[in-house]
Amino acid sequence: MWHDTYLSTVLRPDDAYARAHLLPHLFDALTAHALMLDTQGVPHAGQAASLLRALRRAPFPPYDPRVEDVFFSLDRRLAAEDPEAAGALRTALSRNDLDMTLYRLSARERLMRASQRLLHLRRTLLDLAGREVDTVIVAYTHHQPAQPTTLAHYLAGLENVLARDTGRMFAALGRVNLSPMGAVALAGTSFPIDRQLTARLLAFDRPIENTYDAVSASDWQVELAGTVTAAATTLSRGVYDLLLWASRGLLTLEDGLVQGSSVMPQKRNPVALEHARTKFSKAIGAAQSVMLCAHNVPFGDINDPGPDMQPPLHSMWQELCGGVELLTAALTAPVINRTAWREEAEGSGSAVTELADVIARRDGRGFRHAHAAVKALLAQLQASGRPLASVTAEDLAPLGVQLPERELAAALDPAAFIARRTTFGGPAPSVMRGALHAARERLEQDLLIQQHTRQRFADARARLEGGTEG
Repeated sequence: MWHDTYLSTVLRPDDAYARAHLLPHLFDALTAHALMLDTQGVPHAGQAASLLRALRRAPFPPYDPRVEDVFFSLDRRLAAEDPEAAGALRTALSRNDLDMTLYRLSARERLMRASQRLLHLRRTLLDLAGREVDTVIVAYTHHQPAQPTTLAHYLAGLENVLARDTGRMFAALGRVNLSPMGAVALAGTSFPIDRQLTARLLAFDRPIENTYDAVSASDWQVELAGTVTAAATTLSRGVYDLLLWASRGLLTLEDGLVQGSSVMPQKRNPVALEHARTKFSKAIGAAQSVMLCAHNVPFGDINDPGPDMQPPLHSMWQELCGGVELLTAALTAPVINRTAWREEAEGSGSAVTELADVIARRDGRGFRHAHAAVKALLAQLQASGRPLASVTAEDLAPLGVQLPERELAAALDPAAFIARRTTFGGPAPSVMRGALHAARERLEQDLLIQQHTRQRFADARARLEGGTEG
């Protein structure tokens, strides 16, 4: 009988986690193994596959503290039904290669769920950007007004990064979707097995070529943690901006995403964004736990990067997906205060870079001189307590700048500033519409990749559950 402490701190929690999250993968892996053994002529392996298909539709054996884990719970059930089939299934099988297979099957499923949510968020960002191509905002650097741009330009920039995060997820899947089955304890087996067939049955891309690597490596889990950390970091930075805009009335969330105050009647707290920010932080924290579970562990030890790593991996995916869902809801139908944003752009002096550009083009003395002239002008205005909007051509004359009033007004107009930024990647509406179209095409391609991959995995499971073995 197990020691009470070991039972309560290790075996029972591990069993509970496996029952909640790994049972479908357990049946998939064992059924594929049995089908492979049957093709190799192992007696009673076919009966094991048939019995597994029947048992996966029945209630799983109840928890028994005398049984080490879910594999042995199922093994006992199989032996009670057909001892010879249960014996055949144990051929060329270890919990080492089996467990690592379950973890990879689980990881690819969670990776698909997360990428699907990220794709939905990207579509939401592009939809909102499409409605805000002409919405002038002020971009901030160092917490100070910098230059005018558009809300569409900002949102498209965020979507660009999330597109790379999607690419990271797809690339990581290529290293996750490898089959450990057949590695057995770590040195393979003397039985004539077909690891290629087992990999195909489970919709893995291929077997892991080295059996020691198959049961020992944790790099793929650490890579997933890094991928989630990158995405969560980007998303949390976006949430920071959204919360800042909400605090200034530039953006307002729908009623169902805000909470009031029990004391202050005027409060509309954007709690959905606050909870999203927390979830992204928790995802990063769980990712760090994943990395630390794999740190300073001998290559042959599998508990740290195996069962002990699964709960933080679960939390990592859960928090990331929850945060993405909240952010998607927040950006689906926010109220944009375009007037307030335009007034801020006009009153902040954020367009003065264009005034320097105009002066540089007009007098031919270069941008360095123009920059100094505009800086001197701003100092004069500040000393006299005048806003930038009050500047006239006469104010420029003492600085050696001759500029007609019409050109001066155009140079200080935030919308004109944006319209002139027509270089590749710039915010000009004429450029932005084409960029959004290209982003949507890229998104559609990613959606096709994601849908095809999910269907491939679903088809494999359907065959293992009782369809053909093709």
